[in-house]
Amino acid sequence: MARNGRRLAFPAPGRRSPGQSQRGAYAVEFSVVFAIFFLVFYGLLTYGLIFTAQQSVSLAAEEGARAALRWQGAADAWQARADKARTVAQTQADWLARMGGAGNVPVTVCGKSAAGNPVRSGPGPCDADALQAGQMEVVVSYLYGTAPLIPSLLGSLRVAVPDRLVGRARVCLGIATAAGQECGSIAAAPT
Repeated sequence: MARNGRRLAFPAPGRRSPGQSQRGAYAVEFSVVFAIFFLVFYGLLTYGLIFTAQQSVSLAAEEGARAALRWQGAADAWQARADKARTVAQTQADWLARMGGAGNVPVTVCGKSAAGNPVRSGPGPCDADALQAGQMEVVVSYLYGTAPLIPSLLGSLRVAVPDRLVGRARVCLGIATAAGQECGSIAAAPT
């Protein structure tokens, strides 16, 4: 039992030391803490990529609208101008098309010529009636619900994740209409 008047460090048979009762608790604590940290990290990564994708579709729409504004061709070549704006917007959103699939990033350009005729380029919805003559609108969508950048942890149960990210940009081309007005200008009321 005792050597030189001291007790041995080993417990008697059938008795446990205080440290042995904690043997599995560290693994349980680690698994709980790891699960919480993993969920926080996953959420940060998912929403970071969603915000990046939203900024990308907004930038692509803005760049497409700028391309329509900087058009150097003939002033009456509205369809060619719309096609150029669509091409520039598609180029800007190319990384999303490569990550999410080419069909998941539709780009649509719609507008009204100076004469008031509707112009359209692309597969998405277009409401040319909402535009004034001499305006173009570029709409870039990313179907996030169809092709997420990071797969959902919970399978088909997606919590607080958007189905679609949309960027829109509208530009006044500064071309006078048949009545002599530019888009955005208000005609003076007759007196």
